[in-house]
Amino acid sequence: MRHVLHRGFTLIELLVAMTIGVLLLLMAMPGMVLWMSDNEISVGAQSVAEGPRTAQAAAISRNLNVQFVMSASNWTVQMVDPPNTVLQTAPFIEGSRDVTFTAVDVTRAAATTVSFNPLGQVIANPTNIARVDVTMPAVSGTRPLRVIVGNLSDTTTFYGVKLCDPAFPATDPKGCP
Repeated sequence: MRHVLHRGFTLIELLVAMTIGVLLLLMAMPGMVLWMSDNEISVGAQSVAEGPRTAQAAAISRNLNVQFVMSASNWTVQMVDPPNTVLQTAPFIEGSRDVTFTAVDVTRAAATTVSFNPLGQVIANPTNIARVDVTMPAVSGTRPLRVIVGNLSDTTTFYGVKLCDPAFPATDPKGCP
């Protein structure tokens, strides 16, 4: 008599394996959502930081005053004289559709512009954008980021554009001054 060897899975084994897979997937979902949200915040913050850097570089290369203008959906780099001559525009939406951008001046009031002189320094104006907070309020536990433009106070000697994490202390290179 021949002994027949059956290969494969039984229905019960397949259902148990699928149940374990689904449970592992459900346990990983909150971490995956948080990771994707943090990635959207990072992409949005990098997009915002690119704008003032572009304006600063354009001011230096053109030897003119150049302005960075932020709106609800995009940012624009334009020359100050002649007025409103647009050099570059970029949307915030790419990769960061659920992110909130809040630009404020040194008094923490809403701001939309910052201007750079031909040396690449921020033109002194109390209504200039001092920082842009990039957050995602819809998802709890996300890590907000901040873009700092120019100097924040009289005692700060920082004149560039910095992308930083407010969760780190100011003494840390990743931290915000």
